[in-house]
Amino acid sequence: MTECAPGKTGLTALIVEDDQAVCDFLQRIVEKLGYAVVVCNTAAFAREAFATRIPHLILMDWLLPDMDGLELSKTFRASVRGKYLTILMISSKDSPEDIATAIAAGVDYFIPKPFEKKVLDIWLSAASRNVQDCLVREEADLALAKIKEDLGDNNLQLEEALSRANTMAMEAEQAYIEINQIFKTVAGGIVLVDKHCNILRCNDSFLEMAGVKRENLHAQKCYEIFHSCLCNTEECPLQRIKKGVKRVENEIEKDGLEGVTVYYSTISTPFKGPGGDLIGIVEHITDITERVKAEKALAESERRYKELSLVDELTKLFNKRYFNTHLQLEVERANRHGHPLSLLLLDIDNFKHHNDTYGHADGDRVLARLGQVIAESLRTNDVPCRYGGEEFTIILPVTSGEQATVVAERIRARFAGEVFQPNPQETVRKTISIGVTQYLAGESGQSLLERADQNMYEAKQGGKNRYVLK
Repeated sequence: MTECAPGKTGLTALIVEDDQAVCDFLQRIVEKLGYAVVVCNTAAFAREAFATRIPHLILMDWLLPDMDGLELSKTFRASVRGKYLTILMISSKDSPEDIATAIAAGVDYFIPKPFEKKVLDIWLSAASRNVQDCLVREEADLALAKIKEDLGDNNLQLEEALSRANTMAMEAEQAYIEINQIFKTVAGGIVLVDKHCNILRCNDSFLEMAGVKRENLHAQKCYEIFHSCLCNTEECPLQRIKKGVKRVENEIEKDGLEGVTVYYSTISTPFKGPGGDLIGIVEHITDITERVKAEKALAESERRYKELSLVDELTKLFNKRYFNTHLQLEVERANRHGHPLSLLLLDIDNFKHHNDTYGHADGDRVLARLGQVIAESLRTNDVPCRYGGEEFTIILPVTSGEQATVVAERIRARFAGEVFQPNPQETVRKTISIGVTQYLAGESGQSLLERADQNMYEAKQGGKNRYVLK
């Protein structure tokens, strides 16, 4: 086990790999991203390193000399910070079943061996973004836990004081002093409202939340001072407590200063006189804007992660992993219902020559534009995917082979009309060759894909910029 100096980002990466050459290569790449790197060649060393210095990013092999890599991944996920880890597995086992098994064991990203540096850079970039999302999630969880703790303590203090004020009539003066102290020190706003919606008393925090001065409270109802969507409805806390409810909790949103939305948590309880008769309610109001923002940031992080795992970043179409899963589902559906199913396999003609001539950056622009042309040419239930490199697949449910040729020709013609300008002095047009095939009852998805590949090969051999259906 080797450990390097701290990285400039303050983040740590753990590399678990028994191939020294691969270790050295990964270490150089990851250190350039600003991580401090710990390298282990066995699972035993990896567990020891993880216990002493929990990493943010883990790059690991499946096949280790002393332990299955999937079991090691499960061990990491089961730790206290397991849900905030980003795990990238690099393995020679790369079948769809193997990848699905790795994902189920807690792996976030999967790269098959051997791999190219460009592919590694793409996935490390995605993994690094996920590391940052995990940091945001962890901070949000800690902030949320602190808010809940504070809110629980404040509510408990408030409820105990109000209970004493309501039940200990003989000690009314002492209770009055205690309530005064709470009004001054408790976090959040406190307001006492009678049965007719008049404000009897409130603290300075409530006035600040409502944006009013104390002298302006007279002759105004609570719903005029601090209006919410619950006011003048059956869900109004006062109306519910008048009907016998003992405790009412709500979360509301209001337009704050300068149009900024503010979120509040409200807890309302009965306010009774010495004889037990209902005078009104006591409402404790807490600003939870930061908590709500943290929850929304967490939801957005989860959405981005889900999208990244299914969508090709360059073309915005579905990726090969999604294609492999969805093709099998469509094959099963076609067999079950007897509906037609067609598949297109597209390849950009002479794309290697384009990359060699104009560079990969311009090649990426061609790929991205083809992705847009495909997306704009399909129905909502069609499934366009980037299969790999310059190859694209399109699953066409409830579509015959003849109908699929209409789609193929539409995409071919639109893309052939696109004009690219790799430099100010030159314009280029690109074409595609398309293999079209219709599903035969009982055949596998792999067989359907192979027939589409053969038809695309014939389109290439026949002169390119065309489709072939057989």
